[in-house]
Amino acid sequence: MPVVFGTLAVPLGYGCAKWIWGKDEEKLAQFTALLMAISPYGIFISQEARHYTFAIIWGLISIACCLKSLSYLLKNQRLPVSLTIIWILANAIGISAHFFAVLPMVAQALALALWLGVWHRQGKINFLLALKSLLPVILGTAAASLSWVVIISQREFGHGMTEWIQFTNMSWVDTLLGPPAQLAAAGITMFCLLPVESENVWIVLLSGLGMLAYFIWLTPVVWQGLGYGIKTQKDPRVMVLVTTFIFLIVIYLTISYGAGLDITRGARYSFNFWSLLMLMAGVGLGKNPQVNYPRSRDLVPSLDQWRQLNWWQRSRRDLYLPMIILSIGILSAVTVTHNLAYRKYYRPDKFLTLLAENPVSETRWIVTTHKSLVQVGELLGIAWEAQRHFPELVPQLRFVFLPQEKLQDPAATKQLHDLLKQAEQPVDLWLVNYFAPLDFPDCRIDQSPKENIFGYPYQRFNCPLN
Repeated sequence: MPVVFGTLAVPLGYGCAKWIWGKDEEKLAQFTALLMAISPYGIFISQEARHYTFAIIWGLISIACCLKSLSYLLKNQRLPVSLTIIWILANAIGISAHFFAVLPMVAQALALALWLGVWHRQGKINFLLALKSLLPVILGTAAASLSWVVIISQREFGHGMTEWIQFTNMSWVDTLLGPPAQLAAAGITMFCLLPVESENVWIVLLSGLGMLAYFIWLTPVVWQGLGYGIKTQKDPRVMVLVTTFIFLIVIYLTISYGAGLDITRGARYSFNFWSLLMLMAGVGLGKNPQVNYPRSRDLVPSLDQWRQLNWWQRSRRDLYLPMIILSIGILSAVTVTHNLAYRKYYRPDKFLTLLAENPVSETRWIVTTHKSLVQVGELLGIAWEAQRHFPELVPQLRFVFLPQEKLQDPAATKQLHDLLKQAEQPVDLWLVNYFAPLDFPDCRIDQSPKENIFGYPYQRFNCPLN
């Protein structure tokens, strides 16, 4: 389903761009769709068995409604009922998908409030009338947000899931420079990503330099188009879009520094920026007067053009920019799909390969200390992969969750001792992501070298029948 929603985002981005800027802006809409289709970040987030692409779809619709509303607000007209309903639904479903979806909504509200105030001071609109038009959207979104706050607080959804992003045991340099650097890194990977996680240091170095060069080349082109839309065309939609993006950065940094929760640390938490950046880059490339996007009929030269020998020069000038973007995007996509960057953190296939290479006759216990749904997902990954590709291991496997309130709690180890005493045959004990004392005097630790398996650090013991 994440792949389905991630794929649907591409034509949706094209449609939203046409809806916002009008049917005549074909170049702008096509650049938006092209960037979304080949975005390495978009591919990465679509490959994750998570809910972020579902939230991305509703965030994209929300910002589209926000920008579309300007065509009515600037004429002192009330918003159409259909637009109001779509906007409220997009916000409500977005919040239900992920509570971080409320952050771009706050950024939208701040950007609209800022520019409506400026335009009111310039005598272009009536601020109170615009606020009255937006009131149903504000109240509807607030009601949806409060209802989900009540549901979450009662059911404790996600309890303990974000402890890992707290500022703990970090140097002051990481604490100070980490959030903006991590946001910038996530932003760059939305356009370009080469094999920066390769084990060859030269490949890493060359990939980093290549990404930096591409970003330095692309940014002025996009910025020139955005500046053209703001300064020359004075397009209010571009102004609000760019301001929303800036406010969202401020919100992320404020939460990271003010609340001590570094929400920039996990790349997936930057999903709110993806739609904004894709729209901004599409606008920048589409409105840049120096970028001539070729029409399909222009790609085949006429006889007169061949005679004049000017077709190749003109088409080369028109094609080079989209072709460079497409080529870098395909390289970036292959990098992600071949696990050379945004490497999959959990590799249950490797863990099960290790088990298959060490056959035993005993029952195998896969034991973990349990604090949240994170540990459930880790062991579910092993079970699912075993059913699919290692059916011979399935009859041997037993999964054990030991409740744990704090790290290195000896109560978990004591409970495992009690379970081992009840075993009816010898146990091949595998402690996976086990954060409690390793005190098993009746078991023999496996002294063979351990493999580094992503997401599954382990320790093996051989426990005879007690």
